[in-house]
Amino acid sequence: MRIAPAVLVALALAGCGHAAARPTTAKSAETAPDNTAAAVRGAIEQWRQAYEVRSVETLAKLYARDDAELVVVLEGVPMIGWASIYADLADRINRAKEIHVRIKNVEVAAPVPGMAIAIATMTREVSDGITARTENGTVTLVFRQLDKDWLIIAEHYSYKRQQ
Repeated sequence: MRIAPAVLVALALAGCGHAAARPTTAKSAETAPDNTAAAVRGAIEQWRQAYEVRSVETLAKLYARDDAELVVVLEGVPMIGWASIYADLADRINRAKEIHVRIKNVEVAAPVPGMAIAIATMTREVSDGITARTENGTVTLVFRQLDKDWLIIAEHYSYKRQQ
C-alpha cells in the first residue's frame, strides 16, 4: 500500500525519539500559528477524552479515512489504512475496563498550511479490571485540516516497556 508523501515527511520531521526524552519540534518546522495550535490542542483533548470514556465512535471521528494517508504505529507495529486501524482500536478499547490518559508538554508545529505536527509526553494507564499497565512516553500526532476539523493522519507512540 502506498503512503502519502505528506505523511512520510511529517513522520520524518517528528522523529521517534527516546520515550523518556522531552518532546521537541523539528527545527525545520515553524511553530504553528495560534489558531492552528489551539485547534490542534482541542483535537488532542477530544482524543484524550475519547480514550478515557472508551468511545470507539468518538475516536473514529478524529481520524482521516484516506487509506493512502492514515498510518498508526503502536508498540512498533505499523497499521496502514482505516480498516486495520479501526479493528485494532476497537479491540483495545473493548478489552479495557478503564483507560486514563494524561498529556503534557504539547508542542505544535505547522510545516505547511493545513497540516500540523503535535509532539507530547503521554502517560496511559489501561486496566482490564484485573491487571493494569502504565505506559510513559512520547506521542506524535500528525494532523490534516479538513474544513474546520483537524484529523489525525499519523500517530506514533513510543514508550519504554516496564520490566
